[in-house]
Amino acid sequence: MNKNSSFILFIGFLGGAFMCVAIISVLPPGYSYITFPVLIIGLFLDVMAASTRFYSYFFLPFMKRKNNVVTLNSEPAFYVTSSGNAIIVRDGENIYASSFVKIPVYSSATEMTEDEKLNFSRMFAKLITINSRYPMKLVSQLYYLNKDDYIKKISAKLNDAEDRYEKLKNDKTTPEKLIERAEGELAMWHNLFDGVNKSPSQNQVAYAMVSAVGANEEEAVAIAMQRAEEVAAGAGSIFGVIASISSGEEMLAHVEPEYSIPPATISELMKRY
Repeated sequence: MNKNSSFILFIGFLGGAFMCVAIISVLPPGYSYITFPVLIIGLFLDVMAASTRFYSYFFLPFMKRKNNVVTLNSEPAFYVTSSGNAIIVRDGENIYASSFVKIPVYSSATEMTEDEKLNFSRMFAKLITINSRYPMKLVSQLYYLNKDDYIKKISAKLNDAEDRYEKLKNDKTTPEKLIERAEGELAMWHNLFDGVNKSPSQNQVAYAMVSAVGANEEEAVAIAMQRAEEVAAGAGSIFGVIASISSGEEMLAHVEPEYSIPPATISELMKRY
């Protein structure tokens, strides 16, 4: 609901509350039994007026619901640029572009000493200072990996190893060492398949989000990309890694749950729990 509709509702509820006060003030003697119900109605309208005035973003969608479905906002939250390396958000006449810088992290705090943890924290502090001129969001994100393709490749290798083992075993002229080697290879692929398929794997990635406002989409994206390149260069020199600007599905994994949690993994978790 737009601001004009919200203001009209506010005026309507507030006018109803004042009308209840006016009715109470003009009631003749002998009609005092009407005062309390009218007062309750007036208080309710007053609360409704305050709700539509200060909490319209939360309150009004429930008034517009259809078939018990509440639509918080019919407008898309954002859309991806044609280049696929930024997202655009429109707020009135302002256009905001946001880009994401992927920062690979190869260390775990569980494997660090206290001094290493302190040094690692100082690295992030340095990263924050490289762009003190504009806001930046730093995030460490943990998400599930889609292992379907990897499992298919392991399964194909496992089938090949089983066929090779059966052929060698059925051939009476095959040396015992070759059979043992094929049996060991088969056991290796079995263990790898069971280990990978046993539980969902997770991946952790750190990324920085930078935004810029512009008069049009091209200007906003150009400024955001320039800032993202500065952050990528700074992160690469501080952490000694290759920081890159995310694009496509890799970028959407930072903002859309459907991309950070693959459907196959969700199905497996639903079956298990």
